[in-house]
Amino acid sequence: MLKTRPATTEDLQTCVYIAGVFHEGSQFSGVTTYKPDDAYEYAVFCQKNNNTFFHVVERDDEVVGFFIASRHTVPWNRRQWISEEELFFVLPEHQSARIALMLFKKWESWCRDTHVHHMLFNPTSFVDDNADRWDGFCQALGFEVGGKSYKKVLIHVD
Repeated sequence: MLKTRPATTEDLQTCVYIAGVFHEGSQFSGVTTYKPDDAYEYAVFCQKNNNTFFHVVERDDEVVGFFIASRHTVPWNRRQWISEEELFFVLPEHQSARIALMLFKKWESWCRDTHVHHMLFNPTSFVDDNADRWDGFCQALGFEVGGKSYKKVLIHVD
Protein backbone atom coordinates (compact mmCIF):
# COMPACT_ATOMS: atom_id res chain seq x y z
CA MET A 1 0.00 0.00 0.00
CA LEU A 2 1.20 3.51 -0.84
CA LYS A 3 0.80 6.47 1.52
CA THR A 4 2.37 9.77 2.55
CA ARG A 5 2.64 11.18 6.05
CA PRO A 6 4.67 13.68 8.08
CA ALA A 7 8.21 12.50 8.79
CA THR A 8 8.86 11.20 12.30
CA THR A 9 12.08 10.92 14.27
CA GLU A 10 12.13 7.21 13.40
CA ASP A 11 12.21 8.09 9.66
CA LEU A 12 15.23 10.37 9.77
CA GLN A 13 17.99 7.77 9.29
CA THR A 14 16.14 6.34 6.30
CA CYS A 15 15.75 9.84 4.84
CA VAL A 16 19.49 10.44 5.32
CA TYR A 17 20.19 7.21 3.41
CA ILE A 18 17.78 8.21 0.62
CA ALA A 19 19.38 11.67 0.45
CA GLY A 20 22.75 9.97 0.00
CA VAL A 21 21.41 7.93 -2.92
CA PHE A 22 20.04 11.16 -4.39
CA HIS A 23 23.37 12.96 -3.95
CA GLU A 24 25.38 10.22 -5.67
CA GLY A 25 23.33 10.41 -8.84
CA SER A 26 22.63 14.14 -8.87
CA GLN A 27 24.24 17.24 -10.29
CA PHE A 28 25.65 17.85 -6.80
CA SER A 29 27.89 14.78 -6.80
CA GLY A 30 31.44 15.85 -7.48
CA VAL A 31 30.54 19.44 -6.62
CA THR A 32 29.54 18.97 -2.98
CA THR A 33 30.51 16.39 -0.39
CA TYR A 34 27.72 14.39 1.21
CA LYS A 35 28.02 14.35 5.01
CA PRO A 36 25.45 12.02 6.62
CA ASP A 37 25.80 13.71 10.03
CA ASP A 38 25.01 17.09 8.49
CA ALA A 39 22.11 15.60 6.55
CA TYR A 40 20.74 14.10 9.77
CA GLU A 41 21.07 17.42 11.60
CA TYR A 42 19.23 19.15 8.77
CA ALA A 43 16.49 16.49 8.81
CA VAL A 44 16.01 17.05 12.56
CA PHE A 45 15.77 20.81 11.95
CA CYS A 46 13.19 20.30 9.19
CA GLN A 47 11.12 17.90 11.22
CA LYS A 48 10.87 20.36 14.13
CA ASN A 49 10.39 23.56 12.11
CA ASN A 50 6.79 24.76 11.75
CA ASN A 51 7.75 26.55 8.52
CA THR A 52 8.92 23.33 6.86
CA PHE A 53 6.86 20.71 5.08
CA PHE A 54 8.58 17.35 5.55
CA HIS A 55 6.67 14.28 4.41
CA VAL A 56 7.74 10.75 3.61
CA VAL A 57 6.19 8.32 1.20
CA GLU A 58 5.78 4.69 2.24
CA ARG A 59 5.25 1.63 0.14
CA ASP A 60 4.10 -1.36 2.18
CA ASP A 61 5.23 0.32 5.45
CA GLU A 62 8.74 1.05 4.10
CA VAL A 63 9.87 4.67 3.61
CA VAL A 64 10.98 4.98 -0.02
CA GLY A 65 11.14 8.76 -0.46
CA PHE A 66 10.59 12.17 1.03
CA PHE A 67 9.70 15.76 0.19
CA ILE A 68 10.97 18.86 2.02
CA ALA A 69 9.76 22.39 1.32
CA SER A 70 10.26 25.59 3.28
CA ARG A 71 7.90 28.48 3.88
CA HIS A 72 9.13 32.06 4.22
CA THR A 73 7.91 35.59 3.64
CA VAL A 74 8.77 37.57 0.57
CA PRO A 75 11.39 40.31 1.10
CA TRP A 76 9.01 43.14 0.16
CA ASN A 77 6.05 42.05 2.32
CA ARG A 78 6.60 40.28 5.64
CA ARG A 79 2.95 39.13 5.73
CA GLN A 80 2.94 37.18 2.47
CA TRP A 81 4.40 33.70 2.18
CA ILE A 82 6.21 31.63 -0.45
CA SER A 83 6.88 27.91 -0.20
CA GLU A 84 9.84 26.44 -2.07
CA GLU A 85 10.66 22.79 -2.63
CA GLU A 86 14.09 22.07 -1.17
CA LEU A 87 14.57 18.35 -1.65
CA PHE A 88 12.27 15.82 -3.25
CA PHE A 89 13.52 12.34 -3.95
CA VAL A 90 12.12 8.84 -4.21
CA LEU A 91 14.37 5.80 -4.54
CA PRO A 92 14.76 5.00 -8.26
CA GLU A 93 13.01 1.63 -8.10
CA HIS A 94 9.92 3.29 -6.55
CA GLN A 95 9.66 6.46 -8.64
CA SER A 96 6.29 7.07 -10.25
CA ALA A 97 4.00 9.91 -11.26
CA ARG A 98 1.51 8.62 -8.68
CA ILE A 99 3.97 9.10 -5.80
CA ALA A 100 4.95 12.55 -7.08
CA LEU A 101 1.27 13.51 -7.35
CA MET A 102 0.56 12.33 -3.80
CA LEU A 103 3.44 14.38 -2.38
CA PHE A 104 2.63 17.49 -4.42
CA LYS A 105 -1.02 17.37 -3.35
CA LYS A 106 0.02 17.07 0.33
CA TRP A 107 2.44 19.97 -0.11
CA GLU A 108 -0.25 22.10 -1.75
CA SER A 109 -2.70 21.30 1.06
CA TRP A 110 -0.08 22.29 3.66
CA CYS A 111 0.56 25.51 1.73
CA ARG A 112 -3.13 26.37 1.68
CA ASP A 113 -3.45 25.60 5.40
CA THR A 114 -0.45 27.84 6.21
CA HIS A 115 -1.63 30.73 3.98
CA VAL A 116 1.10 30.46 1.36
CA HIS A 117 0.60 32.83 -1.58
CA HIS A 118 2.59 30.85 -4.11
CA MET A 119 4.61 27.67 -4.43
CA LEU A 120 7.94 27.30 -6.22
CA PHE A 121 9.30 24.05 -7.60
CA ASN A 122 12.75 24.06 -9.20
CA PRO A 123 13.80 20.55 -10.15
CA THR A 124 17.56 20.54 -10.47
CA SER A 125 18.51 16.90 -10.89
CA PHE A 126 17.26 14.01 -13.01
CA VAL A 127 15.32 16.49 -15.15
CA ASP A 128 17.29 16.83 -18.37
CA ASP A 129 16.13 13.50 -19.79
CA ASN A 130 12.58 14.06 -18.53
CA ALA A 131 12.07 17.81 -19.05
CA ASP A 132 8.92 17.38 -21.12
CA ARG A 133 7.39 14.99 -18.59
CA TRP A 134 8.17 17.39 -15.70
CA ASP A 135 6.72 20.32 -17.66
CA GLY A 136 3.54 18.36 -18.35
CA PHE A 137 3.28 17.14 -14.75
CA CYS A 138 3.77 20.59 -13.25
CA GLN A 139 1.44 22.30 -15.69
CA ALA A 140 -1.25 19.68 -15.00
CA LEU A 141 -1.00 20.65 -11.32
CA GLY A 142 -1.44 24.34 -12.15
CA PHE A 143 2.20 25.45 -12.01
CA GLU A 144 3.32 28.02 -14.56
CA VAL A 145 6.81 28.30 -15.96
CA GLY A 146 8.37 31.14 -14.04
CA GLY A 147 12.01 31.27 -15.02
CA LYS A 148 15.06 29.15 -15.39
CA SER A 149 17.67 27.85 -13.03
CA TYR A 150 21.33 28.41 -13.84
CA LYS A 151 24.35 27.13 -11.98
CA LYS A 152 28.00 27.96 -12.03
CA VAL A 153 30.34 25.61 -10.21
CA LEU A 154 33.19 27.46 -8.54
CA ILE A 155 34.79 24.61 -6.63
CA HIS A 156 34.74 20.91 -7.49
CA VAL A 157 35.29 18.31 -4.80
CA ASP A 158 37.53 15.33 -5.37
